[in-house]
Amino acid sequence: MEKRRSKLFLTFILTGTFLLAGLVFSGSLRVQKGSPQPERFASTEMPVDEKETTVDVISPNEKATLTMKGLKKADGTLKQTFFISLDLAKESIEIYAHESNPSYQTLIPYNTFSPDNKYIFLKIEDPERAQYIVVRTDGKNIKGEEKSVEITSLFYEKYEEFVITDVTGWGGYSLIVVNTNYKDGKIGPSFWFDLSNFSFIQLSNRFN
Repeated sequence: MEKRRSKLFLTFILTGTFLLAGLVFSGSLRVQKGSPQPERFASTEMPVDEKETTVDVISPNEKATLTMKGLKKADGTLKQTFFISLDLAKESIEIYAHESNPSYQTLIPYNTFSPDNKYIFLKIEDPERAQYIVVRTDGKNIKGEEKSVEITSLFYEKYEEFVITDVTGWGGYSLIVVNTNYKDGKIGPSFWFDLSNFSFIQLSNRFN
């Protein structure tokens, strides 16, 4: 009789334990379904450090130095600032600044300095059409209130039948050589861009 009671008591204990475990498991499932779970692999972007670069270009007579300081910002934009130091001056002058997508960065051509170091010309990359600008090296405005004059747009306003292939350098103290092709691909003439009056002079010979 006593053994039978013990077996019944043990049966009740085991049954209660299984029921309690089932209730706890069921409750945990409901909590998981009702609560938003965090992503197992959260995507985190690492901060991008700003990067600086410096390029120095010395004029042919070694009396002027053009310095370009580039700053690649964390947001991907590129800020370029250009400075001139003349006759070994201790302080440099800021003459031009450009901030853009890196696809539109400003380049320093090989023959950037005018023969008297009073001007420089620069090339702005553009996926559609490169731009060429001229800047004074004393930091003053070159035309009206403008610090720079843009050769490309001025040329196409007057010569729609040509395409600028390159701006190669200087043909004089204030003359910049512009090479062209015809729109059909044939070799076109060269031009001078005259900084004294911001006009173009078509030449009989092609400068290469």
